[in-house]
Amino acid sequence: MSKEKNTQITFGLHSFKILEFEMDNRITDYVEENLGYTIQFRQEANKKESTVSLLMKVTAQEGENADKIIGRIETRTTFHISEIEKITNGEIINIPNNLGVTLLSISLSTTRGAFAAKTEGHFLENHLIPLVNPQWMYEDFLKSMQENQKTA
Repeated sequence: MSKEKNTQITFGLHSFKILEFEMDNRITDYVEENLGYTIQFRQEANKKESTVSLLMKVTAQEGENADKIIGRIETRTTFHISEIEKITNGEIINIPNNLGVTLLSISLSTTRGAFAAKTEGHFLENHLIPLVNPQWMYEDFLKSMQENQKTA
């Protein structure tokens, strides 16, 4: 979690990697209105290398309860962070909210593009991962982290 400070932190894209990709090519019948995506992410920091990674997992599914998993992609977007010691405390990552939203936005957009490229020729190419407000996603993530800390 972040306590907003006037800390100047610069970052740059270090790497992007598709960790896993799966697609069920056998599915040809589907109800378009039932297609949806689940989007999950988590953060990791590597103080030694001055990097923060966002690991994204996006699943394309049919049905609210993921009755049919159609495709899945997992990615890692790694950023070099200046003065990483300002945003880490042991295993705890304290990324300022505006930086967290920016990193999430870049990770999500890059994952979305990779998924679009990987699904060329499949019916999912016409059903891209929807645009999501990264600020809302990050705020939900922070709330979840706070709740987990309270129950730990």
